[in-house]
Parts: sequence; structure tokens; C-alpha cells
Amino acid sequence: MKDSIDRELVFDRNKAAILNVVGFVDSDYDGDLDNMIFISKYIFTTCASAISWKASLQSIVALFTTKAEYVAATCVKEATWLRGLITELGVPQATTVVFLDSQNAIHFTKNDAYHSRTKHISVKYHYVRDTIIAGKIVVKTAHTSENPPDMLTKPLLIAKFEHYLNLVGVHSM
Repeated sequence: MKDSIDRELVFDRNKAAILNVVGFVDSDYDGDLDNMIFISKYIFTTCASAISWKASLQSIVALFTTKAEYVAATCVKEATWLRGLITELGVPQATTVVFLDSQNAIHFTKNDAYHSRTKHISVKYHYVRDTIIAGKIVVKTAHTSENPPDMLTKPLLIAKFEHYLNLVGVHSM
């Protein structure tokens, strides 16, 4: 973005109390209606500033939005790695919170009971359940207006885009 030359990623000392890794996850299911493939995206922060982000086109087909959101939630692998890295740097980590904007996907991450609508999802995507059971990661609801991964793939109004930038620690100089 040509107007981003005056922007910087700020690690604010006043927000140093927020040392835990926090994740924001979303999927863009309606981006390709012909092939029914989707984009999963995430942003992880510490000290209220972005430390890791990614948007990637998935190679699997999602027949419903819950599957797309659930598969996107497997980014907890990144959360696990970031927790380990930051712990090795001498900053102990409490429970990591990962925010999703899909109640159904959150329900699937917490409930390992048989679901007829998810029996076709590959076992590798159920890693998120195992991580939650271990107690190191908690999945919570985030309202769409407070879920910054949208800025990675969607056209947004300037005010909303700037709000998302502020949520991940990118500020004007």
C-alpha cells in the first residue's frame, strides 16, 4: 500500500502486561464460489502487536462455512510454536487465547463427539481439539468487527482498515 510509508509496527511498553500470545483466525469461504475452496488467515500478537500473520489458499473443498472456519482454526499449530519460542526467550506463557468468529467452529473444537457433518474432515485438522484438551490454548468468540484477519483478504472501508491496524499494533508515525 503506497500510503503505508508512515506506518510502523509498535511494541508498546504500556501494553507489556499482555505478554501472552493472542491469535485471531478467520476464513474467507465466499471468495471462490465456483471451486468452493477458501482462504484461511490468522494474525498472532503479543504486547498487542502483530508477530505472525498469514493468509493461504486451502487445497481442500469446504461444503459449508463451519468446515472452513474449523480448518482455519488448525493454525493453533502456529500458536503452539510461538508459545514455545517466546517461552525460550524467557517470557513465560499462560493460556493462549485464539479468537474465532464462528460459534459452530468453536463448538466443534471443544466437542469431540461424533458429528455427522464433520466425519469427512481429515484427522489432521482435529489437532485443534487435542491442543484445547491439553489446556494450553482456549478458543473464544470474536465479533467480526474485532477480528483483524479480514484486512488480509477483503476490501475494507478506510476507517475499518485503520481500526484493524490499531488492533494489531500498526500505527502512524
